Amino acid sequence: MSQHLVIPERIAAILPCYSATGDTTKIITTDGIIDTTDTRIRTVIRRLAISRATDLAALKKRASFATQSSILQPLPLTPGLVLCPIKVRTPRVAGDTSTGYINYYAVKSVEKDAKTPNQAIICLAGGIRLPVMWTIATVNKHLQNARLALTYTPQYPATTGIHEDVRTYAPEIVPIIQKFVEVICDIVAAKQR
Repeated sequence: MSQHLVIPERIAAILPCYSATGDTTKIITTDGIIDTTDTRIRTVIRRLAISRATDLAALKKRASFATQSSILQPLPLTPGLVLCPIKVRTPRVAGDTSTGYINYYAVKSVEKDAKTPNQAIICLAGGIRLPVMWTIATVNKHLQNARLALTYTPQYPATTGIHEDVRTYAPEIVPIIQKFVEVICDIVAAKQR
């Protein structure tokens, strides 16, 4: 089980899944590695935003403006990670999410599922084939929305001074820095109560 987040640019998909412990999250990397965490998908997305010092509410508002859609907005978190919402399951319990996220840059193709005519399969980097509950047209519409949101969101390359990527200096300290950011956010939240 994951105790720290995967490098954002290596994320291919973040999916909700059921396990013996309840509703969990599966993170699939572009290498095809599958990592499971006991946290819900909303928590994983929130932690990703915190690790990138991104205001998730403002990002959703900007994406909503770009796509003219009030729900299921794409999330351009980094120049290499644009999360596109995709319906991947039918919830068993009210309140469970049916939506996962795929990285726009990890999508290789969208194919028709031969077994079920109204569903599609998304082929991701790493050789992962992800069956989804939407048609090819709906998947392509959401991928197009991800492109739109990307054009409306400022993307800073990792070479600029203020947005420089710490992994270029010491990749082994990334989990420590992420935990440090989480602790600082928890302290700020506790002070506001």
